[in-house]
Amino acid sequence: MIRGLLVFLALVTLSTALQCYNCGQVHNKPTDLQLGTFNKVIEKLHMKKCHEDRVLECKPHEDECQKVTLESTLGDRTAAPVSATVYKCGQIAKREKLCRTFKLSAHLMWHLKLEYCEVEACQGDVCFEP
Repeated sequence: MIRGLLVFLALVTLSTALQCYNCGQVHNKPTDLQLGTFNKVIEKLHMKKCHEDRVLECKPHEDECQKVTLESTLGDRTAAPVSATVYKCGQIAKREKLCRTFKLSAHLMWHLKLEYCEVEACQGDVCFEP
């Protein structure tokens, strides 16, 4: 009986794992250079372009879905900055520091400057804007 209860609880726990979109998209008609740079960045983050079916099961320590809004020239200094949105699994405790981490990573890995970054928590597909 106890074994059956443990199996049931394990199944319930597995089926209630948090699921979030795991993707990125760029807006504002990017140049070819900007789009290429953005594609390299989201590939390095193990993401793909956003589609309705880009939902990922979050890791056990990730406790919220996050929408990150960014703005950058993406390496094209002759073009206007473009905005981009990244959807990901995240942690409430690390939300406040996420933009600082993104800005530092962008600078160190791709020599990019993020002019704007904002993170907000969201509920699954509620914040997803295709």
